[in-house]
Amino acid sequence: MMKHIRLLTVLLLFGSFLPLLPSACRYDNEEDLYGDNPTPCDTAGMRFSVEIRATFEANCARCHVPGAAQYSGIPLATHAQMEAMAKNGRLVGRINNSASPMPPSGLMPDCQRAQIEAWVRAGALNN
Repeated sequence: MMKHIRLLTVLLLFGSFLPLLPSACRYDNEEDLYGDNPTPCDTAGMRFSVEIRATFEANCARCHVPGAAQYSGIPLATHAQMEAMAKNGRLVGRINNSASPMPPSGLMPDCQRAQIEAWVRAGALNN
């Protein structure tokens, strides 16, 4: 009789944990669950001489530097020229205009535009 009680106890204990087994052994891929987790965009302390100039050279120089093959007539070759466009609001307005984007090939990545906006908000400093 004692053997039957022990066996019954073991079966009850095992039976109570059985429903937990399917959820205990599974693999969840973080990308499938949450999508891509891109590197966060750092907009703190934007410097004209580092981040901003590099962005302009990569995206704007072919049309906004006098003497360039596709020169647009709107110079953005120097800090003073960029600062003037930044302070009158045209710079941020143009880089965020999806109807007529700058550069014409399409809007710059969100992070680059956020960095330019942060630089403008900080006073478009020549740093």
